[in-house]
Amino acid sequence: MKSAMRVAWGVLVFCLGLNGASAQVQVRTRLVNQNLEVFFLKDFDITRPASGPPIFFLDLINNDEVPRRVILRLRVESQRHGELSRGRTDEFLVRPGPPLTLSNRELFANAGPYRLVEYSINDDAVNQLVNSIMATGKLPSDVYSFDIVVETVRTGSVDQDRFDIRVSNPQKLDLLFPGRSAAGNFKDCPPIFTHLPQFRWESEMRRFRVVIAEVRPGDDPESALAQEPRFVKFFVIGGRDLGEKLQNIREEVVPLTGPSFQYPPSGEVLTFRPGRTYVWRVEGIVETSSGPITTQSEIYCFRLARLDNMRGRAREFEFLLRNILGADYDKLFGDGGELEEYTPTRLMLNGEPVTLGQLMRRMHKLSAQYKGYRIE
Repeated sequence: MKSAMRVAWGVLVFCLGLNGASAQVQVRTRLVNQNLEVFFLKDFDITRPASGPPIFFLDLINNDEVPRRVILRLRVESQRHGELSRGRTDEFLVRPGPPLTLSNRELFANAGPYRLVEYSINDDAVNQLVNSIMATGKLPSDVYSFDIVVETVRTGSVDQDRFDIRVSNPQKLDLLFPGRSAAGNFKDCPPIFTHLPQFRWESEMRRFRVVIAEVRPGDDPESALAQEPRFVKFFVIGGRDLGEKLQNIREEVVPLTGPSFQYPPSGEVLTFRPGRTYVWRVEGIVETSSGPITTQSEIYCFRLARLDNMRGRAREFEFLLRNILGADYDKLFGDGGELEEYTPTRLMLNGEPVTLGQLMRRMHKLSAQYKGYRIE
């Protein structure tokens, strides 16, 4: 087990680039994937770690005019378990001129001048991770810190670097609004009463592809989502740069502050029409050691209420909410309110669905008990 874990941690060495200008030999790294969220141990042959794909490239730069012998020292720790491992190479030569480039494969090979000749593992700390690693095939969620020291032999010149990586293993992807599961009959798809709904979902992921399409006669949910015209857009939470680093995605990526957007975010790609039924799905994109993988949500469906129903029901909602909320109604739905241009589509009381008629009969009591609102 100790040799297996040695390989597992070995391929996870992420070195950094806080290089000292005065060091005779400096280190600079080029990570293959800076947005890694999931790390699969299956991507590496435990019996032959040097044959695995590169995770990082390490450039050693000799700033001197003569060749220098150096030693690399490595330390790995996690926020949850403390130090996990440490090791060092034997002495090897770095010549002036172009950088000497190494990868994780050279460091963890069983032969060659750059291999780790000493490598020790903190068994107490690592053993706490073994069950999770073996059960899931991936590194547990945590913050892992990787330190590397380049020491020039004889002169004692040192360059020390550090890099932190957050393994999050995001999995959750649940649709919230509009609609409900399209697994049943399309006739049961709930109505919405606005042409510009707020699409919302819950997820720990940060990159998404949203697809919305109209249901045509003879369609099932999957076939409806596959046909044109349809709305397809990539979204990213946390900054446009995260989306630009997604592999194999050339379309525009729209930044979001959270997992929701007001339809349409830009341009009339698909126009919602009264009486028509629509389906939608969110695909979460996660960066892994195997490359990006996609997780699909279930498919939701909804229908846009006909104009006569929309006008009548909107008036009923307004009457009811004005009587219960009082002056707070205009604070919410009036000019500059948090829910300006929103139209309620369903009502819940104490966590249970309730009809307009049921609320009308209890309106006096609800108005007397009203103490304020909270938007969720």
